[in-house]
Amino acid sequence: MNDTIEKHATHTPGPWHYSEVIRGRDQYYRQIRADFKIAEVHACHSGVAGTKKGRAEDEANARLIAAAPAMYEMCKLFEECVENIDGLEDHDASYELAKVREVLAKVDGGEG
Repeated sequence: MNDTIEKHATHTPGPWHYSEVIRGRDQYYRQIRADFKIAEVHACHSGVAGTKKGRAEDEANARLIAAAPAMYEMCKLFEECVENIDGLEDHDASYELAKVREVLAKVDGGEG
């Protein structure tokens, strides 16, 4: 008998927000937080070596991460829509369905 317990990672439900925190003269942190949760999900750092371009990239990354729960929900909706049209009136959406399921599997902790 296999006593292995399969564990799946869960994520903090959205919406998530990002904020910039400046600590000291040259330290910028971008924090991603869920509503009413203090736990930091991710921080991007731009220190003394951080350039203006680097700080802009950190901000773009933080915004992308903060949008992840909404994008996940849209992928689930897209999966449902594509599933409904696949095979309908000879439409072949199997490629699109496979690709969105691959992305969702990665998010849900599978290989994808």
